[in-house]
Amino acid sequence: MKRAPKPKHSTSASNESMVQKILAASKQPMSAYDILPEMAKKLRRPVAPPTVYRALQHLEADGIVSRIESKNAYVLCRHPHEEHDCLFFICRKCGKATEAPEREISRLLRKEAQSIGFSANKQILEILGVCGSCSR
Repeated sequence: MKRAPKPKHSTSASNESMVQKILAASKQPMSAYDILPEMAKKLRRPVAPPTVYRALQHLEADGIVSRIESKNAYVLCRHPHEEHDCLFFICRKCGKATEAPEREISRLLRKEAQSIGFSANKQILEILGVCGSCSR
């Protein structure tokens, strides 16, 4: 379940906003270490990794970004503030990740989990292949 966003200190809110803008400008998922130099460039000062990790953690908890587990990277969520499971199609050539609004697969997996007595908190499905642009 999503938690209600906590009031944020202006610096952390500013860091989160900056991370969100950096991810929005990216065509590929970004790791914290990809975000770090971009953030330092915008701030014109060094940025410590925990600053980026904290911002990502808050953005993920608030449903604004999604984490691609296999890449340890983040993308902006296509359905922010909406309770949903994540289904990503990841191109192994260019690295682009597209989030799909799939509900039927999630429902089937939850049903299967229940049948074996397993309680699923969150589902993240990652499908690797080649995107339309790269396959041309």
